Amino acid sequence: MGYNPSGGGPLDGASPERNSVMHLKSFTLAAAIAAAPLTAAQSLPPAPVQFRAHDIAQIRGGYAVAVADFNDDGRLDVIANSLSIPEVAWHENPTWERHVIVSGMPGIVNQAMADIDDDGIPEVAFQSAFAMQAANSEGFNWIASHQGDPRQPWNAVQIDRFETSHHVAWADLDGDGELELINAPLIGPRSLAPTYDQDTASVFWYGQDGWRRHTLADGIPGIIHRVRPVKWDAGSRDQILVAGFEGITLYRASGTGDAMTFQKELISPGHVGNAPRLGASDVGMGMSNGTRIVASVEPWHGNEVVVYTESDGRWVRRVIFDKVTSGHEIVVLDLNGDGRVDIVANDNSRASPNNPNATPGVHVFFSPEDPATGEWAYSRIESEAAMNSCVGGDMNRDGRPDLVCTGRGGVIRWYENLGS
Repeated sequence: MGYNPSGGGPLDGASPERNSVMHLKSFTLAAAIAAAPLTAAQSLPPAPVQFRAHDIAQIRGGYAVAVADFNDDGRLDVIANSLSIPEVAWHENPTWERHVIVSGMPGIVNQAMADIDDDGIPEVAFQSAFAMQAANSEGFNWIASHQGDPRQPWNAVQIDRFETSHHVAWADLDGDGELELINAPLIGPRSLAPTYDQDTASVFWYGQDGWRRHTLADGIPGIIHRVRPVKWDAGSRDQILVAGFEGITLYRASGTGDAMTFQKELISPGHVGNAPRLGASDVGMGMSNGTRIVASVEPWHGNEVVVYTESDGRWVRRVIFDKVTSGHEIVVLDLNGDGRVDIVANDNSRASPNNPNATPGVHVFFSPEDPATGEWAYSRIESEAAMNSCVGGDMNRDGRPDLVCTGRGGVIRWYENLGS
């Protein structure tokens, strides 16, 4: 199944690269160690879901994308940023008209939305002045609020400044119904290229009563690439999954407010190797037939798509694909409504004479009945644009989750889920 960049239906008779739908061989569940990756089977069954591509906008060097309802009309709009463009802007569904939230801020890296004042319009937390070296990265943290008309410029308030502030998320850590803001700097101040392992890094949280900085975790070796709020335990609290050089770790809060403390649990060290090729680049969690799975792309900016299932109290690591060139982020969601979460992995590589085997774009893996031992169906739904980031959301309110992606290829693209 190919895609039509002009917004038409799926292409028939696409080239092998564009129509790369494979079936992945199964293998037996191993102990809690890395297992051999799956390989392509001889038969090429159709993917469980087809997609139609719609281009929302062109954006030079797209980095992060998210969806939220920015004008309280019941439709999900799209927000995306680029490290090359000093603006945060959202695109209004369905015309995709672009509205600038803030401008004049270089190095905008990530953003997260939450309606913390209950007015129907989300606030936007974002980070600017980012660089891969602490000496060059002021790491500003902002919260932007609309001023009555979300289509007009918003008011942005700086709440913190910390070098290499990189990933941001909202979570209810103490279960009181009020969201806290999570900030994960990429590296410690003494970590440098190419290994980035000379120092440790921390994760911070901020409460809405003054946005004071508190430490959620410290002493984390090397790179922290992503923090993901999850509902791991029963109850009103959110928990936090962290992906980085240390692998995949889970943090649980106890206590309330400023007195919160956090307990750490190592889910997996991820890919075992030497910096910077170790650990995990991103992590997600979901349910398959009532059983929790954890999925990741490993190592940092790596080549492996990994599924973790629990067996006898251990998390068993299974590599289901190892042909991603430069994995960046992962999405875990049920694309075909079968009660089992599927996996979407981004690849931000670019094919070139020096890198002819690059696999840029969006790799999708559809769950079998048993995600631990069954065959995962694979579809590469994008083979031209180098995609950094994808997010799920029902963009046309048809009841099926779609994908919205962006990347260095210069496009924000909505992949409409057409079903089987």
